[in-house]
Amino acid sequence: MPKGTTNEDKEIELLLNDLKDENPDKRKMACLALGKAKSASAVDLLIGALSDEEMIVRECAAEALGEIGDPKAIDSLINALKDKEYYVRLEAATALGGIGDAKALEPLIEDMNDENQIVRQKAAQAIGEICGLGDACGINEVEFLLEDLKDQSKGVRWRASDALVKIGSASVEPLISMLGDKDPDIKMRAAKSLGEIGDERAVEPLRKLLKDKDPDVRDAAGKAAERIKRRK
Repeated sequence: MPKGTTNEDKEIELLLNDLKDENPDKRKMACLALGKAKSASAVDLLIGALSDEEMIVRECAAEALGEIGDPKAIDSLINALKDKEYYVRLEAATALGGIGDAKALEPLIEDMNDENQIVRQKAAQAIGEICGLGDACGINEVEFLLEDLKDQSKGVRWRASDALVKIGSASVEPLISMLGDKDPDIKMRAAKSLGEIGDERAVEPLRKLLKDKDPDVRDAAGKAAERIKRRK
C-alpha cells in the first residue's frame, strides 16, 4: 500500500473499479457502498452510472448521489427525472430534494405530472425540502402544490400539504381560498396546513368552517384555529 494510503482509501478505490465491472450486481453494490461512504471522489463515475444500461444501477447511482449531496450532480439528476423507469425517476427526485438546490425546483414541478403516483409524492416532498431551506419558493410553487392537493393519490396530497407548510407565508392566502372547496378532504388538508403555518390571517376563515356540514372538516378547522391562537 502506498505511503499515506489508508484502508478506507483502498476500499474506495476497489469500489470505483467495481463501477466499471461487467457484472451489473457489482456495479449496483458499488453505487450503494460509495453512497454510504459519501465518497466525493466517486461523484463523476456515479454521474456516469446514471446512464447505465441496467435500471437497478441507474437507480442506485441516483440514490448514492443524493447521499453524497454534491451539487455537481444536479444537472444529471434533473435529466434522470425523465428516465423511462419510475424507480430511477423517484430516486432522482429524492436526491434533488436532499441536495436542496433551487435550480431543481422547476424540473421537480414538471415532475408533479408524472404518471406514477410515487414519483409525484417524491417530487412534492423534494419541493418541500428545498422550500424549507430558504426563500427560494413563492407563489408559483404554491399554485402548483395547490393543484396537487386535488391529486387522486392520498400520499401526493399529504406531501403537497407538507410542502405548502414549509413555504410558509406565501401559502396562506391561497390555502384560505381552498377552505371553500367542495371536497371535504381538500378543506381538511388546507385547514391542517394553515394551523401548522400559524398565520393569524387564517383564524376567522377557519372559524367559519366550524359550521361546515362535515364533522371531520369542523374538527380540522377547530384544531387549526386553536393551534394558531396558542402561538400568540
